[in-house]
Amino acid sequence: MARTTITLLGAPRIAHDGMPVEVDTRKAIALVAYLAVTGRRHTRDALAGLLWPEYNQARSRAALRRTLSSLKEAREAGWLRVDRVGVDLARDAILVDVDRFHSLLAGCRAHGHPESEVCAGCLPPLAEAVALHRDDFMAGFGLRDSVAFDDWQFFQAEGLRRELAGALERLARGCAARGEWEPAINHARRWLALDPLHEPAHRLLLALYAWSDRRAAALRQYRECVRILGKELGVAPLEATAGLYHAIQENDPPPPPVLSEPGPAVQRETSSPSPVEAAATTPPPDNP
Repeated sequence: MARTTITLLGAPRIAHDGMPVEVDTRKAIALVAYLAVTGRRHTRDALAGLLWPEYNQARSRAALRRTLSSLKEAREAGWLRVDRVGVDLARDAILVDVDRFHSLLAGCRAHGHPESEVCAGCLPPLAEAVALHRDDFMAGFGLRDSVAFDDWQFFQAEGLRRELAGALERLARGCAARGEWEPAINHARRWLALDPLHEPAHRLLLALYAWSDRRAAALRQYRECVRILGKELGVAPLEATAGLYHAIQENDPPPPPVLSEPGPAVQRETSSPSPVEAAATTPPPDNP
């Protein structure tokens, strides 16, 4: 069955069966995004109040009707469901990148080790998750006449950035544990770019440069950390950052991280053959 893809990590885009769906008003885009992320049915009155707060109830409901009419293609395709009371999306007919992002990270949390750690099984889903997050949530989009929607969009974006930061840190450490220095450094740089004042990201980059025999790059990174903290906050690096710098100066950095072991349940799943595999490897019974 053809599915509609709703892309919200970056500039919003909608496609049906691989073909772009033209949405000609910002309110229509906002409506689809809100329904896609909240994942539930909303009343017409609630949606009208969210998107047209400056109108009275009659005018806001009329504006919502016009917006729903502009989404005729979506209604005919069956993924936008509208009745006299409410509006929602048919979840089995859509693919939302935000849902996939959350699902990948949730899968890693089910591996049975502390959430801050990473096992070999975490690396593929973490890599897919950070690749999905192309830019901020609904980047470049906004509704100037709806403070409530803009607030909702802002907090969604902030939450997703925090999740991205955690995924990038774990992915960088996981790659480092495998000695994959270039990917590890790229992930750490991207983590730092989210917040150039975040010292743990500076420290990870310092360590990665040292572990990959780039001592000069590590020392430059520390000087950059000193510069930006002094310029933006008027402070020096924390003792942990300065201590790591001095250890690298003395060619005595801490050891690289190691991959965690998955929890017992995950180990059983990966070590036990599937029913199909078991059937394929079980010899047939002897004929009497």
